[in-house]
Amino acid sequence: MKIWLVSIAALFLAACSAVPDELAVTNEQNLVNYETALTSPEQVQGQQARWGGTIAEVRNSDDGTIIEVVNFDLQNWARPVASDESQGRFRAILPEFVDPVVYEEGRLVTFVGTVGEPIEGKIDEFRYLFPTLNVTAKFLWKDEPRTSNVQIDYGSLWYRHHYFAPPYRIYYPVPVRTTPTGDSGQSGNDQ
Repeated sequence: MKIWLVSIAALFLAACSAVPDELAVTNEQNLVNYETALTSPEQVQGQQARWGGTIAEVRNSDDGTIIEVVNFDLQNWARPVASDESQGRFRAILPEFVDPVVYEEGRLVTFVGTVGEPIEGKIDEFRYLFPTLNVTAKFLWKDEPRTSNVQIDYGSLWYRHHYFAPPYRIYYPVPVRTTPTGDSGQSGNDQ
């Protein structure tokens, strides 16, 4: 009985620590969310935040790197959830060089840092006030392969419903008809 309790407690603690070590903070409840920094940036300057999204632009200079990020909500383990609805953009300010080939446009990234003074800039010709994050930790997410969950049932129509289905699965060979093409690009069935 004690073994079961210990293993359940271990599983519970493992589920709580799903955030990558680079992005872990001591107090999750005190993190500033993006909307607060966008609406009242003066009140939250210097406070800790964890934001993430899709990289829009990377600019390196002698002073460091500025990464412009399209902000998205974060999952429980701090991975951004890319969607068609953007909450806005922010600029992550890093003191070191970041290779723009590795941190390329379209990749998902999450940052931890302190909220800085907003910077006025432009997105194309539109003036925009960018909330800033002075980065202390970063995490670049790997691309997840897209999987398709499409299943094709080649069985007889009679056996498609579970009530009429036999207790085992019957697979039928499906003939595939191909037509050879000639050098002129015309079908081989032309006469």
